[in-house]
Amino acid sequence: MTEEQYLALPEVKPYLEYVDGLVLQKPMPDRFHAQVVMFLDYLIYGYILVHGGRGGPERRLRLPDGSGYRLADTAYWGPDRDMSEATMPTLAVEVRSEEQTMAEVRRKCRAFRANGVDACWLIDPYGRTVEVFDAARDGAHLGAGEVLETAAMPGFTVPQADLWAVLDR
Repeated sequence: MTEEQYLALPEVKPYLEYVDGLVLQKPMPDRFHAQVVMFLDYLIYGYILVHGGRGGPERRLRLPDGSGYRLADTAYWGPDRDMSEATMPTLAVEVRSEEQTMAEVRRKCRAFRANGVDACWLIDPYGRTVEVFDAARDGAHLGAGEVLETAAMPGFTVPQADLWAVLDR
């Protein structure tokens, strides 16, 4: 499929991504996926109120390398970046859906990093693990007591205990 054909498709859920000429359907979020994204959006919104910027779930991003269009599960754009399709976010977050492999979500995080995203967090609610992709780490596993944080968002931290607590409610 061509890029033009992809862009002409209707935007209906589940959303479609376009990667290297192929259209990929995003998995429908289940309860765990939705709860994690909702919690992170709540925290990101609080950060935006204090520090500025923009954020939100499932924004279509045109990868500058020309490989396609991807949708982060949620993302944050710093105050110096507009939230357009062509501007990469400061932070992208991917939450693994049950039918996705870790390998395919890692590839997506690496594609985000290669295209200008400062940091990408890969959260696996089923294994209750987090991997970080940033300037210093390429899929580094956080230990159970470590917090999610990024130098690109000073003061923004997410204790893993809080993240997993939303799954137990």
